[in-house]
Amino acid sequence: MVLIGKKHVLEWTRLSRRHSVFQELYTKQKQAVWFPEEINVQIDINDYQWLSSEEKNLFHQLVAYFTTTELLVQNVLGESFYPYVMDPRAKMCMTVQMFMEDIHSDFFEMILNSFSLDHESLYNIAESNPIINRKQQMVAHYANAISISQGGGDPDSIEGKKAILMAILINNVIQEGFWFYSGFAMFFAMRETGRMRNICNGIDLVLIDESFHMRMGVEMILTMLEENPEIGQDAAFVANVQQCLIDGVEIELEFLKSLLGDRQVFGLSYNEMAQYLKFVADRRMEELGFAPYYLVEHNPLKFLEKQDLMTLQNFFEITPNQYTNF
Repeated sequence: MVLIGKKHVLEWTRLSRRHSVFQELYTKQKQAVWFPEEINVQIDINDYQWLSSEEKNLFHQLVAYFTTTELLVQNVLGESFYPYVMDPRAKMCMTVQMFMEDIHSDFFEMILNSFSLDHESLYNIAESNPIINRKQQMVAHYANAISISQGGGDPDSIEGKKAILMAILINNVIQEGFWFYSGFAMFFAMRETGRMRNICNGIDLVLIDESFHMRMGVEMILTMLEENPEIGQDAAFVANVQQCLIDGVEIELEFLKSLLGDRQVFGLSYNEMAQYLKFVADRRMEELGFAPYYLVEHNPLKFLEKQDLMTLQNFFEITPNQYTNF
């Protein structure tokens, strides 16, 4: 467990949440709708046959993780905080998100089928991989605290609002903004070696969607803090939020170590990925009003910049014709 030092900020920056933010997010998500059938992943089968055993293992682990976790995201949205969101445009954003999570699940299922991968073992990855299990249990823990089916707390109370905020944080920021970005980077490393290009083109689209979902989560949290300033004034709760963010990074570092060890796979090393994860985490913390914790100022994975992945820089500037027809 990493302890929070006194030098780290424990107060959120209160920003004005404009009504138009969720309208813009909803509009952009509509423009970004795509379908798995537009991507011919079978073209990559020849590449797959020439992957080393280590490369295949990384590919399998990533596909399995996303296949199962996209379903988890859908369940968390529907069961935990979606029922309590009253703002109509924020609710519309979440409705589009749930639809896109179905698209993502369909995309990864298409990969499973196209590559004749073992469905049973990959769908049960959380049972065979203890770190993935811990990641999913961490999400479930915070989601169940407010879940209707689990008899969650009163959403109108301050404690209930805190539980909703934590569910949004773990799902839309830590899971989709930390852990998913880590997985995306490893997929794009495959493309950097000239392999699995069409699958990675599909991952580009998933990343764009998840960037919207992460942004929506940040906006919802900041809106809740502005509407309920007493939450942000609770120093113990704010410290717990920051510790949750740090814990999210630490468990992902364990996952990366288990995947990469002391070797390079698709040209990636654990140290590079660890620095990248910390770089991403610092950006997320700043977006939530915290000071950066890991103090990693530059993206160590230069190939991401070379590939001009616009979603890593400014996903509000993307136009619809940049999504489909790969």
